[in-house]
Amino acid sequence: MKLAYVECQGRRLLATPRDAYSPEDNLLDLSRAAACHASARGLELKYMDSIIDFLTGEYSTPKARKQLVDFIEQHHLTDDLTITGPVRFLPPVPCPQKILAMGRNYAAHAAESNLSVPKEPIIFCKSPMSVIGHEDPVVIPPDTGRVDHEIELAVIIGKRGYRVNRTQAAEMVAGYTILNDVTARAMQSKDMAEASPWFRSKSFDTFCPTGPWVVTPDDMPDPLHVDLELRVNDDVRQSSNTRYMIFDIPFVLEFITQWITMVPGDILSTGTPEGISEVHPGEVMSANIQGIGTLRNPVKSLT
Repeated sequence: MKLAYVECQGRRLLATPRDAYSPEDNLLDLSRAAACHASARGLELKYMDSIIDFLTGEYSTPKARKQLVDFIEQHHLTDDLTITGPVRFLPPVPCPQKILAMGRNYAAHAAESNLSVPKEPIIFCKSPMSVIGHEDPVVIPPDTGRVDHEIELAVIIGKRGYRVNRTQAAEMVAGYTILNDVTARAMQSKDMAEASPWFRSKSFDTFCPTGPWVVTPDDMPDPLHVDLELRVNDDVRQSSNTRYMIFDIPFVLEFITQWITMVPGDILSTGTPEGISEVHPGEVMSANIQGIGTLRNPVKSLT
C-alpha cells in the first residue's frame, strides 16, 4: 500500500492514491475509511491520523490492509472517500524520535568525496527538527557556503528492535520513503578537517525533506534493486540503483541494534550514491525512487 500524511482544509489525515496515474491529485481519505470499517464491524476506533499508528496497529499486515481496501470497494465508498480540495503533503513521520543515516554507503560516492570505502557502516544523526515534507522549501541561511543534495532510500521503523539478527530485521520495517540528506558541505568539510563531529552540517532546520509517500514492504519486495534519480530543475545530478549499496538494510539494522534500540517511527536513511552537487536559492530539487514516487523541494535563502 502507498500512504501519505496530508493536510486538507485544516484537517490532518492519512491518504492513499485513488488513481495510480495521478496519485498526488486523486486521493482517498484513509482515516475516514478506517473509521467506517470499524463502525461496520461494531467496533470503536479512534480517528487514525498517523502513518505509524496505521502500520503498527490493526492494519499492520498485508491481509488487514487488503480487507480495508476490499471494504471500500464492496461498499462503493470510493467517491464518498475521495478528498476534495487542495492538499499539503506533510512529512510521513513529522517528528521522529531519531533519524540515523549512513555515510559512504556507495563506493562511487566515497570515491567522489576522496574518502575510503568503509569497512563497517558509518552511522550519524540528523536532528528531528530538520524534517520537512514534499514541496516545503529548503532554506539556506546566510554565509552557509556550499550546500548539497543527497537522495537516499529511507526505512521507517515499525517494530521495536534491540540486538536483532539480519533475518529478524525485515520484521522491523514498516515502509520505505524518500529522504534528501541536504548537507552544508562547506561546514561539514571544515568540521571533518578539524576532527570534529559534523552533526550540525546535517541538521539545519529544513535540511531533511522526506516523503511524499510511504510504501509498505509487500508493495516494495525488493528495495535493494530500485533506481534513484535526483534532478536540480531539469538537470539530472544523481542516477544510480540501490544494488550498489555496500551494506544492505538487514545488515545495517543488525549492526545498529547491537547497541541502539530502534522504535516505531524511527528513520534509517541508507546513504546516497555518487553525483552530489551544490544547490542554490531559486532551484528545485526533485528526488525520485522507483516504486515510491518523487519528492520535490524548492531551495530558498533565509531573508
